[in-house]
Amino acid sequence: MLLAGCGSSRPLPPRATADGCYAFAVRALQRHRTVTAIPPACRGLSSAQVNEAVDRAIRAAVGPLPKAAERARAAAESRYLAGLIRPVPAQPAAPSQPGPPGPAPSTLPADLAALAAWIATAAAGGYLLAGRLSRDPQGQRRLAASGTPPPVIAAHAGLGVAGLAVWIAYLAAAIPALAWIAVGVTFLLAGLGMATLLTASSDVQPAAPAQAAQAPAGPRPGRRPPVIVIALHGALATATILLVLLAAIGAA
Repeated sequence: MLLAGCGSSRPLPPRATADGCYAFAVRALQRHRTVTAIPPACRGLSSAQVNEAVDRAIRAAVGPLPKAAERARAAAESRYLAGLIRPVPAQPAAPSQPGPPGPAPSTLPADLAALAAWIATAAAGGYLLAGRLSRDPQGQRRLAASGTPPPVIAAHAGLGVAGLAVWIAYLAAAIPALAWIAVGVTFLLAGLGMATLLTASSDVQPAAPAQAAQAPAGPRPGRRPPVIVIALHGALATATILLVLLAAIGAA
């Protein structure tokens, strides 16, 4: 009975392989037979293996053709094997490796704060410069006589405008070298500003009526600049130097 039982056992079906699945797909295409279920030749294979076998079979059936004709023929042939195609499950994402450190935080807020402080400083300086102007008998405006040489005042004003232009160029081009050039300009401006403040004598006071009658005709002195504007100009200049320096350090 044992021998009879062993002799009556059915042989195991052959194991599915990728080549066997490919051969089945080729025969289905040759016979124009639509596959609606996974055949034994493909059963047990992974979705990726079945899809690869289908792709090989379609390319073998289409043959070498021009690209447009090849795509059209492949689309026509693939409908017979649509039942074999299975979506491939997504692979779990690999744990991310720590990459290189990202870029430094943007210094735009400090850059814009420095720009605003520089513009405010220039406005206060322009007001002070206008207060030093006087009119001569011909109506021309020029610097009034004071203890500070006019070239020092002119250099201070011109350098302030030039430095502001350099800072604007830095904001537009984001070149750190321009920021450091602006830092150097602010130090020069600070030196000229201190020289202007230390060498300036008291501005021309209004002359008494008797003295005014005896004074020879000449340029009328400019108005005396308010002390509060001088103090504001100095405070703004100090803030500008600090902001420009901090922004340049952050851009380096």
